[in-house]
Amino acid sequence: MTSTVAAAPVPVTIPVVNAPTPDNQESAIRRTVSRAMRIGLWVWPSYTLLDVYMCFVAYPGAPFRLFVLYRILVELVFVAVYRASMRRTVDVRRLFWMQNAAFVTAAVGIALMAVHLGGIRSAYMHGISIVALVRTALVPTDWRRGAITYAGIALCFPLVMGIVSALSPVSRDEWLNAPSLIFFASHYVFVLTTSLLGLITGHIVWSTQEQLYQARRVGRYRLTAPIGKGGMGEVWLAWDQSLNRNIALKILRAGTTSNPAALRRFEIEAQSAGRLRGPHVAHVFDFGASDDGLYYIAMEYLAGMNLATLIEKFGALPSQRAIHLSIQACVALEEAHEAGIIHRDLKPHNLFITHVPDEPDFLKLLDFGVARLRAAGSADERLTKVGLVVGTPAYVAPELWHGGEADERSDIYAFGITMHVMLTGVTPFEGWSLAQLQAAHVTGKLPPLRIRRDDAVGEGLEALLRRCTTWSAGDRIQTVRELREALLSLHDPAAWTAADADAFWKSAESFRAS
Repeated sequence: MTSTVAAAPVPVTIPVVNAPTPDNQESAIRRTVSRAMRIGLWVWPSYTLLDVYMCFVAYPGAPFRLFVLYRILVELVFVAVYRASMRRTVDVRRLFWMQNAAFVTAAVGIALMAVHLGGIRSAYMHGISIVALVRTALVPTDWRRGAITYAGIALCFPLVMGIVSALSPVSRDEWLNAPSLIFFASHYVFVLTTSLLGLITGHIVWSTQEQLYQARRVGRYRLTAPIGKGGMGEVWLAWDQSLNRNIALKILRAGTTSNPAALRRFEIEAQSAGRLRGPHVAHVFDFGASDDGLYYIAMEYLAGMNLATLIEKFGALPSQRAIHLSIQACVALEEAHEAGIIHRDLKPHNLFITHVPDEPDFLKLLDFGVARLRAAGSADERLTKVGLVVGTPAYVAPELWHGGEADERSDIYAFGITMHVMLTGVTPFEGWSLAQLQAAHVTGKLPPLRIRRDDAVGEGLEALLRRCTTWSAGDRIQTVRELREALLSLHDPAAWTAADADAFWKSAESFRAS
């Protein structure tokens, strides 16, 4: 007996560079600034070793402590801008210019050090070229937006030296000394050239990214960022150019388009989800093929995270929150079953937590990629070979391991395993190999739930999970409606409210930003 694991894409919230919507564009800018400042925090202090050499070997009289102060002050600027990039209250336009100011500040710091290392004859001016190159590598920018920054970086050295010469006769004499001016000009031309090349190169990289971005189209949809990969395809965040909205676009992988069964399975996925109109199912808007032969499904784009990621990051859920989410999942699954659709791959990865007005914990059922479609008055769709187990092994019902057909009760079994993961953070049946996992499902008993003993619904939940995961399908809860009603009898709306969920997501946002 073999097994096919239906690897579902894991939808996540992805910041999109150059996305058409303001929220995505803001996220992209914040991400770019954060990365640039984070790298600057490491690169800038690393040059302290060069300061040591210059102050104690090349220019023994140079004030090393003052150099350390310059390094600390510029480092604090990087820290301040980095912290600002983590705060959504800071306007992105202001953040962009704060980032540019940080690079200019670094150039000023180098120019101030050069005052003590030979003035206009100081080779330290080439450190400003490094600032320009780092800025080019980290922040490719349209030349119109980058011109002021690169000009500021390049002009820092002569401006600082000019101010110092106004205050110091010795420095003023350097500007009147022909050999000094020749040295300055022959070296400073490299600073100017580097800044100019940085401006041009940054614009070329930015322009290339724009062209690639514009070229990534499937039909009327423009691809903006990858979200995930699945068994048969890829999922992208895309922009619907006709309706001006973000969507999730699932694309059938090129190598599978010549497989009639894969194409039919992709079509069934679109038909299955397309039949469902309930609020707790990710809606399908469109299904078709592009001019170059790429098959796609256009779906509702969701911001949030799937249940598996939520549990992985924050641990098992409180009982009432698990019940609250499970009831929503039952609503979606009940609609699917009434439409003749058996999901066949229920698991935390396919339950997505998103936000709607007044409901921060709103659940959506995803991925009908291995669903079994039973049309009324017609034979079942049979695209699976006899003896082939379809689904994720840790959630597959015992009868399927023996070659039985998936029905509502096998979905209920997978749902029971999913609820166990919600409450404990782990699957109840484990094995090092497929054979061990099969044996655990077929012969094992559900272990006691590891939830608080003082939980008022603990015993009821444990009894309910046992009814969902019994070995015999005939002994299980028979319908999702029955399961939903059992969950409602255990539900205490006051124990997990919208305010509780909102507080959780705010703390989760702080956790991810830290």
